Amino acid sequence: MFSDHTGVAVSSLRRIGILGVALLGGCTQLPPLQPAPTVLQAGSAITPPTSQPYRIAVGDVLSIRLPLDAELNETATVLPDGSISTSVVQRQMAAGLTLPQLDTALWGDYTKVLKNPVISAIVIKSAPTVVYVLGYVEKPGVYSFEGPVPRLAQAIAAAGGLKLGANPDQIYILRHLPDGKQQFFGTNFAALQSARDPAANVPLATSDEIFVPRTAIARVYGYFNQYFQQFIATSASVNYQVNSNGTTSVIPGH
Repeated sequence: MFSDHTGVAVSSLRRIGILGVALLGGCTQLPPLQPAPTVLQAGSAITPPTSQPYRIAVGDVLSIRLPLDAELNETATVLPDGSISTSVVQRQMAAGLTLPQLDTALWGDYTKVLKNPVISAIVIKSAPTVVYVLGYVEKPGVYSFEGPVPRLAQAIAAAGGLKLGANPDQIYILRHLPDGKQQFFGTNFAALQSARDPAANVPLATSDEIFVPRTAIARVYGYFNQYFQQFIATSASVNYQVNSNGTTSVIPGH
C-alpha cells in the first residue's frame, strides 16, 4: 500500500474511487420522458411549421388596415397576454389565431362604430423565437432566431456544439405553454447525428429551455477531479522510486 505526503493511502483512494464509479454509474438517471413533438401545437403562442396556416404569436407586429376608412389604419403589437389594442378596440385576443380569424374578430369589433367595415390584418414583423441552451454545450446562453421555426440542431450549433462528455442520447426540453403550464420532453439527438432519425431534429417553441446532460463517464471524471483535489495538493506531483531492497516509496514533488 502506497501513501503520498498527505498521509492518504493510495490504495484506499482507489477503493473509494471505484465505489464512486459504481454509485455514479447507476444514479441521477431521469425516467424516460415523453418524446418531443415533431410538430408544434397550433393555438399556442408560437409559430408552427410553414406547411400550416400562420398563427399569430406574442411579439408579432401587425398592420390593421381599413381601406375605406384609412384614418383608422394603424399598427399593433401582440402583448405578452396574447392581446392587441387599437384606437377602436380596447382588447382583442390575437395570439394563436390565423390572420383570417383575426379579421373576423376585428370586423365584429369595428361594426360597433362603422357600418360594414372592410378590415384586414397583416404581419409586418414576426416575433423572434428565443430559446435557452443549458448544460454541457460550449456556450450556454440565450439565443434568438428570426424567420422560420428553429430546430434543435440549430440551437445546439448556436451554442457552439456539444462539449466532450455530453450525452446526446437524452437531451431534455422544458416547454412553457401560454396557459402557464409546462411540458417536459426528451429527444435522442444522437439519432440525428448518426442519420438514423431526422425526426430527432425537433422544432423549438419560443422560451424553450434545452438542457444537455453529461454522460455517466463524464460525471465520474468530474467526481474524481473534485475528490482528489480535496486530498492531494494541486501543486504537488507524486513520484515513485524503487528502493535497493525491492520496496517502492512515494516521493512528494515540489
